[in-house]
Amino acid sequence: MENPEKWTESQLNNWFEKQTWLQGWAVQPDSTINKRQLAQAIYKHPERWEKTFRFLSQTNLNSLENGKYELMGDTVFYTISAYKTKNREDALFESHKKYIDIQYVFQGEEYIGIHPAGGLEATAPFNAAKDILFYQFDGGIYPKATPESFFIFFPEDAHRPGVKVSENSEVKKLVVKVGVD
Repeated sequence: MENPEKWTESQLNNWFEKQTWLQGWAVQPDSTINKRQLAQAIYKHPERWEKTFRFLSQTNLNSLENGKYELMGDTVFYTISAYKTKNREDALFESHKKYIDIQYVFQGEEYIGIHPAGGLEATAPFNAAKDILFYQFDGGIYPKATPESFFIFFPEDAHRPGVKVSENSEVKKLVVKVGVD
């Protein structure tokens, strides 16, 4: 793969739409994913992304228990969690500095708020141990997360997961953490 930094929009879109980077995973990427950032992240660390998407294409997520699992030590790991969605006002925006999130709701549905992190007011200092910064904010867009699509959030992307669709309901979710450096 050549450096995507210099790709035209047409080259970028062709690469993204071919979906060979998904390693056979049959779930669609959400339209909110920053294609150029994704291409650059894959170019920088292809082994991390190949291992991640190969795992996703070969694993029955419904067979996994809730918990944290390693794919490549603390460079790439994932969590499986089941929880009840929240009212919008009870969910906070968050962002991360050390990891890129792949979020996939494989049972149920929720809204995920999305907004650029720049300029948002943090509710507390960055928690380096948990790689998380929370924000109090009520704007952004709210696409629906379902088993048909997945999301990728880069450090610049504040996201507000776990927001109820019509009523608070159970979801089961996979979050893969891919190290930035």
